[in-house]
Amino acid sequence: MTPIRSTRTEQGGASLEMVILAPFMLALLMLMIAFARYAQTTSTIDQAARDGARAATAQNSRSGAPAAAARAVTEVMGEAPKSCRSSTTTVPTMSDGAFALPDPSDFEVEWVTVTVSCTVDLGDLFIMPLGAAKIERTFTSPVDRYRGYEQ
Repeated sequence: MTPIRSTRTEQGGASLEMVILAPFMLALLMLMIAFARYAQTTSTIDQAARDGARAATAQNSRSGAPAAAARAVTEVMGEAPKSCRSSTTTVPTMSDGAFALPDPSDFEVEWVTVTVSCTVDLGDLFIMPLGAAKIERTFTSPVDRYRGYEQ
């Protein structure tokens, strides 16, 4: 028995496969870029909350802590995507005894917490309609009870 040979040629098969696979590969690439942007923005917001809380606890007075936290957060958020920079909110909260003269018999740790949130736009990735994602991070830093405080 002799094998039957086809008279058909396989010309154009690779270009047809490329036409079929290209949209899926491009969508996968855009999805990877979106995840990378989300991860980078999350890391930046986490760093901003950390730096804001530490800057607030470095102050000597309760009244200067929120402004110091806001300055630190604004400085770090300069590295965030543009959509996130315009929608950043910073909320510092403090324990009741933070920045007060410590009571030697009280061993409670006073603290400052900074919460940073923003909305990052992922809709500029032209193939996938991902929209926006709200990211919020919080960091708490203890206040040194033995530092000099203003009265």
